Formats: sequence, structure tokens, C-alpha cells
Amino acid sequence: MRYFKRLTFWKPNGPIYLYINGESPAASDWIEIDSLLTCQLANETNGALFASEHRYYGESMPVVMKDTSSMKYLSSKQALADLAALIKTIKSAPEFKSSKVVVIGGSYAGNLAAWMRVLYPDLVDAAVSSSGPVLAKKDFYEFFETVSDVYEKYGSSDCVNTLNKMFNHCAELLKTSSGIERLKKELGICDESDMSIVENQAQYFFEVIGYYAAQSQYGNPDCIKRDCQSLQANDWARSMQKSVKFLKELSSQHSTSVVKNLFQLNKWARPKLSFKDSGCHHVDFREVVENMKVNKNNDCLYSWTYQTCTEFGYYQTTNSNKQAFSHLVPLDYYIKLCKGVFGEDFNEKRVDDGVAQTNALYGGITPNVTNVVFTHGDMDPWHRLGVLEDLSETAVVRITNGTSHCAALLSPDASDPDALTKDREYVKKIIKKWINSA
Repeated sequence: MRYFKRLTFWKPNGPIYLYINGESPAASDWIEIDSLLTCQLANETNGALFASEHRYYGESMPVVMKDTSSMKYLSSKQALADLAALIKTIKSAPEFKSSKVVVIGGSYAGNLAAWMRVLYPDLVDAAVSSSGPVLAKKDFYEFFETVSDVYEKYGSSDCVNTLNKMFNHCAELLKTSSGIERLKKELGICDESDMSIVENQAQYFFEVIGYYAAQSQYGNPDCIKRDCQSLQANDWARSMQKSVKFLKELSSQHSTSVVKNLFQLNKWARPKLSFKDSGCHHVDFREVVENMKVNKNNDCLYSWTYQTCTEFGYYQTTNSNKQAFSHLVPLDYYIKLCKGVFGEDFNEKRVDDGVAQTNALYGGITPNVTNVVFTHGDMDPWHRLGVLEDLSETAVVRITNGTSHCAALLSPDASDPDALTKDREYVKKIIKKWINSA
């Protein structure tokens, strides 16, 4: 298990802050940038900083993944046991024996932070869970509902209507062979891509919708306003191409910045479009499946997909009528992905069983915890699966309007709304109270 340590602020009897990395290679940035919330807490309380890597991601590989059977040791429960083992190891050193322990995580790792207080309350004294979707759910149709709501709230109803027209138009074109040929030509999809296959349609349009999801999940109200101003209902192809261009440029970058690492939190759950040298978009669901299997030892997508198939679901579908993106991404797309990558027994029943077991173990949106602060941004689609109301005086929630995914953990910025600044201060104040640190 790979982990990082920083003792810049440490003084005897100071607390231990463990930043939990999630479904991507561990990033030491989270304990190295002084302006981040975790580092601020350590600085203000003379704390020691640690950051952990999740098994099966990055370099923390318990086995060589030869086939699906190699994945049996990957689960959130095993990951929590790893964290418990790491904390015990740290606390075995005399200088840390009396230190209080605070765990901090965002997104899936925000789940893990809260769940450490469910399973290991004797080891962890307090937790910050930022943007944690603690409720496992197979059909997460609320995701794109929220994206649509954000474009209406921070853009306009006309903006959402334009999006609806664009995607409904695409759905209509997909109904006929001549329409498909027109769509391929205008969107720059490669000739050999068979867009009559439902899985190919879902793969492509999930990426296109992913642009608007990313703006909602990682942007701010100004991003949404600019998007709405640039949407062209009468030139739907240009607007679609802008979405794919954004994703192409993003996939070609290899920044290790905190912001980029934040994007990775959700990127792993999304099969990526490929681009031919000619510039056209190559779409082939079967190739996605085969590439995932071939690259399983080097791509976090394989590991995260396994966890969605066996524990969480989290499948972002367009099954709701309260979203603007037509019905281009069905649930069956994800079920076929599970079966294609891991085998026929990874079927819908297996997803259902895994979701039920996860919620039974951890408590869903009403986990039995104390000394946990849950933070969310109202723009973040993932907040729909989070704890949104105080559970008690020691299991509290802060939802900040005009902010998005894991915003509370990030460095202060001049553009931050006042509410976000206040909520960050609240988080620090209540954590200090729970660990008895002035």
C-alpha cells in the first residue's frame, strides 16, 4: 500500500490527518499544497499529514490481474481494512500513540471517510466527507436530472430547451439509416462506426453529454452562463462538436494538478472516445470492452468498472423524463459493459445484489455515524446520492449553492462565493472541536 507523509506542521501530541485517495493513482498534492483544507487543518492544529492509495489503483496492487478472478480482493470493505491497518501502523510509533485521527476524502473517497466512522470508530476520531455519494444505486438517473437543473438555475429555461431540442434531434436521426449517415457526417463520426448499434450510440452520446456533466460537476455559475450563451439551437452539430472537442483536448492532457486530479475522480467511470489520425471520432463498444481487458493492469477504468458492477452501480442513465438529453444512454448499456468485461455472471442481478449489500453494510443516506461533516455543492450531480440533512448534532451537513464537486476541499479562490468560505471555516471549526484542538 503506497502512502505519502508530511510532517512540516507536526508537533508532539498533534493530530493525524489522513487524506484518502479514491479510484485513481494517489496524489501527494493533497498534503503538499498549503492552501488546501487538509493542510490548513494540519497547520492550525500542529498535525501530521498522510495520504493513502486505494488498492488496485496506481501502484497499490495486491495481485497481478490476469483474469476476473484476480479482482476478488477489490472492494470498499477491503479498502477500509487497508486504511485501518495503515492507521494502526502509524499509531504504533511512540510519537503518534496519543494522536487523534481525522480522515478526509472527496467523492468515492468521501464515502470511505464516512464509512471509516461506521466500521472503525475506535480508530478514527472524526471525518470530513466531501461530495460523497454514500447511497449505492443501480439506475442513477438523477445525475442528468441535476445537470439539467443546473443549466436551468444558473443558465435559463431557454438554455435547457435548446439542449433538449439538440439531443431529441439526434435521437430522431438515429431512427433511420439516412438519419444516421447525416448524423455521422455532421458530427465527424468515422464511416466505419456502426451507429445503428445501441451500445455505440450510448457510448458516443454519454461522452457528448459528459461535457455538460463536467461543466456542472466541476464548473461554476459563470461557466454555465457562458455555455448557455454559446448554444446554437439552429446549428446543433456545431454545439455537439464543441462538446467532443473539449473531451478530446482534455483526454490529451496529462496534468497532475489538483483540479485535474479532481476531474479524474469521475473520469475513470467513463469509457473514452478514440480519435483517428484523420480527426474523426471512432465509436466501437466492442473495442472499448476489449481494450479494458487488455489494459487492465494499467488503467483505473477496469478497477472502477468492477466496483460499479459489484458494489455501487452509479450508472448515469437518461431514463428520466426530467432531463434535457433525450433517452440516449439506457441502463442496459452499463449491464452489457459489466458482462462484456468481466463475464456473463456479472449481470443485472449481480449489480442489484451488490448495491443492496453495500447499502445494508454502510447505511445508505442514514449511516450510523458521529463526528462526520458532510459537504456538498448544489451544482454537483453526485450530491443527489449524498447525506443532505443533519443526522444528529455530530453528523452534520453543509450544502453550498453555486459550488460543485469537492469544492470544500480546494484552495480558496477570489471567485469563491462567501458561503463557501464560511462553510470551509465551519468544517475546520467543528473538526477542531471534535478532536479537542483549539
